[in-house]
Amino acid sequence: MTAGLRHSLAVRVTAMFVLIVALAAAGLGTYLYRAFVAEIERRDDIGLLGKLRQVQILLGRPGAAELLHTRPDFFRDTMSGQENSLVRFIAPDGAVLADINAGGERYPVPPAAAIAPDRAAIAGWTSRRGDPGRVVAGIARLGTGTVTVVVARVYGERSAMFARYRQRIAGAAAVGALAAALLAALLLHRGLRPLRVLAGHAASIRPGTLAQRLDAGDAPSELLPLIEALNAMLARLQEGYARLSGFSADLAHEFRTPVANLLGQSQVMLAQPRGAAEYEGLIASNIEELERLARMIESMLFLARAGQDEVLPARQALQALDEMTKVADFFEGMAEERGLRIECAGSAVVLADPALLRRALANLVSNAVRHADAGTTIALQADQRAGSTVLSVENTGVPIAPEHLPHLFDRFYRVDTARGNADGSTGLGLSIVGAIMALHGGTAAVQAEGTRARFTLDFPAARPESARHAAH
Repeated sequence: MTAGLRHSLAVRVTAMFVLIVALAAAGLGTYLYRAFVAEIERRDDIGLLGKLRQVQILLGRPGAAELLHTRPDFFRDTMSGQENSLVRFIAPDGAVLADINAGGERYPVPPAAAIAPDRAAIAGWTSRRGDPGRVVAGIARLGTGTVTVVVARVYGERSAMFARYRQRIAGAAAVGALAAALLAALLLHRGLRPLRVLAGHAASIRPGTLAQRLDAGDAPSELLPLIEALNAMLARLQEGYARLSGFSADLAHEFRTPVANLLGQSQVMLAQPRGAAEYEGLIASNIEELERLARMIESMLFLARAGQDEVLPARQALQALDEMTKVADFFEGMAEERGLRIECAGSAVVLADPALLRRALANLVSNAVRHADAGTTIALQADQRAGSTVLSVENTGVPIAPEHLPHLFDRFYRVDTARGNADGSTGLGLSIVGAIMALHGGTAAVQAEGTRARFTLDFPAARPESARHAAH
């Protein structure tokens, strides 16, 4: 059997079905055979007892003693005249008065039962040819005395009949198993048709047709969970494929502009002799652009690793105000250059990876410093709530239109596309914030009302024992 057939579901089910049918047919055939044999043996025993009773009646008639001596075969003929019928008459002293036994069979003489013995008095024996025989003995009146009458019979034809019956049962079981195999194969082929349709539909789905879903309309109920699981998998594949395609397109777009700038500036600079100061300015400009590209590549690598669950946050209970103050101190100089103030308030314990938490806060504060109006205040707030710790960064600046809010955490998404990357942003800062919150099992969100924009980080609450350690 080839590997394909060995692993075929249809072949396995058909083989099991055939085995079950064969065992059932064999069991039923055995039962019917034994019932048939028992019934035939019962009827033969009753017939043998009837013959014994018939001989006993004949011996009781007048002249039976003379008939026994002159025509002993008469008694055998009374047993349907069959040659396989044996009769023996034994006197009370053990002398054999007559023995009708043409074949010279040797059979046992069971104890003589009453005048009307039952089946329990019948004994079995085997003829010289190996055929089964039955024998019974009874008391009969003969004249003024009694004799023992022994009646035996060989059932050679019965053994042949039983053999033919067994062959027919075996043949019927084999035909039944073969018919069951054909029927099972036909039913399986028809029953597995929905699976073939499903496989064909799944095979037709290509990267460009991931929006298609497997049709569950005519599918049997047993396949509905599988179809639902496959459709859910297709939805995830479609989402991932679309995200990857968009990411590739955004990546090409974001890299094309700085690379073109580097090439253009270098080509213009080399088009004619320049002074040392001009070359230094070009190199400084290129270094600035390369640094931005390096930050973008580092951010992309982080997002790729976070998306593949390769970043494992080392969570620990932290005082949120301390972490916010460290970030605020880092951006204090940049804020002062733009006439901004950074204030931190609130008291809460946050369960987070310290480095990732500072990176998320730094991205939000950096974003606020770039977009806040001069002379305003950037507020960092920590709130302990039931089941979570919420950190927020709020600033006043250019209003954000509502249609932009759902996309602010998307990669390379910019509200003001005209500004491009002139402010040094890679367009990945808020995406990294979202990825960090996903790693912590939390969420990042943004709310805007007028000129006020508020970014919130919602961390799952720290355990009580962790909060106590953080407080110390």
